[in-house]
Amino acid sequence: MSDPLQTWPKQELLISYAQLAVYASGLPNPFPEWTDRHLRQGFAWRPGSVSFAALEDVHSEIMVSLGGKPAPDRDAVRAISVPFTVTGGGGITVSSILSRSYSYDLPHGSYEMLFQAVPLPAPEPKAPKVRYLLHFTPNAQAEAQILKRDQTLAPTLPLLMEAEPAVS
Repeated sequence: MSDPLQTWPKQELLISYAQLAVYASGLPNPFPEWTDRHLRQGFAWRPGSVSFAALEDVHSEIMVSLGGKPAPDRDAVRAISVPFTVTGGGGITVSSILSRSYSYDLPHGSYEMLFQAVPLPAPEPKAPKVRYLLHFTPNAQAEAQILKRDQTLAPTLPLLMEAEPAVS
């Protein structure tokens, strides 16, 4: 990866309901209502919120960075790029349903967010089994792209760029 301008400490998160969500802090109902098409493309997006299909429901590492365009991680089995806009001063939250949430103070602006899923060797039973990399590059013209896909993804083009919030 090229040198990012800012990185945050690595965090651990228990992935649940097979999704990792990134959303504007304070957004009501941030998790999406997934459709079959969302599942095939590996993400459900709407303004202010995107959830990525996780590799599995396990303890995972989350790494967030901001800055220049990163090089793809060679060990990633899945890489997806989406537009993401941070408005106001609230920053973003990274979470999974029924799990912890972590807040990050990203500056107001338009970004290309690169999601990468990297399987990890798990020498101990409670060690994280997947690393999720979330990198934000300033870019007002970002478009959704699947850069690397594993065998579970079978997207239909154009990618679906709308999702309804899941309401409990």
